[in-house]
Amino acid sequence: MHVGPDRVPAILGAAGVLAGSSAVAAHGVPAAEESAFHAINELPAWLAPALWPPMQIGSLWGPVVGGVLAWRRWHDWRPTAGVVIGGVVAWQLAKVVKEFVRRGRPLDELEHIARRMGTPKDGRGFPSGHTAVAVTMVTVLWPWVGPSERAGLVAAAVVVAFARIQVGAHLPIDTVGGAALGVLTGQLWRLVVGDGGASEEGRS
Repeated sequence: MHVGPDRVPAILGAAGVLAGSSAVAAHGVPAAEESAFHAINELPAWLAPALWPPMQIGSLWGPVVGGVLAWRRWHDWRPTAGVVIGGVVAWQLAKVVKEFVRRGRPLDELEHIARRMGTPKDGRGFPSGHTAVAVTMVTVLWPWVGPSERAGLVAAAVVVAFARIQVGAHLPIDTVGGAALGVLTGQLWRLVVGDGGASEEGRS
């Protein structure tokens, strides 16, 4: 099994960020995080409907659609299965971490939030499952695409995280933890199955 020079640092770094953000989330909401949340959550209400469609990239529909698109483009099982399986695994792992950290939603943790379309009323907050799914897909597809497409994938994942804060579903550190979980999940998938027929442009 060939391990790329960037693989181990990425895995260890993601694990460290996940552990660190979990520790912070388990001990309440820091003032800086609360301020950042309100700055995003209190943006104009019209943003919520506009952000709703791209936010679904991080739902369980995201890996399904992503898997179809990956197969149509590359006809290779690695990116296709990685997007689907990795996305679903990240969603389930987020649920496991939620039960360990046991941090509430913004509605539970803060005195006031701006409720938007899709603001959840129950469940745990840390980590953001939507962000974990989106970042897992980005990580899996990373070696298969070129620089411009990588920028687009990262932008899409950032929009998912931003949208989850804007609708009041998560606090900022929840999305940081979700992103770390996504990198960890995607990198472990690539470690196990390899990057196979990823293009030279994608590998650069």
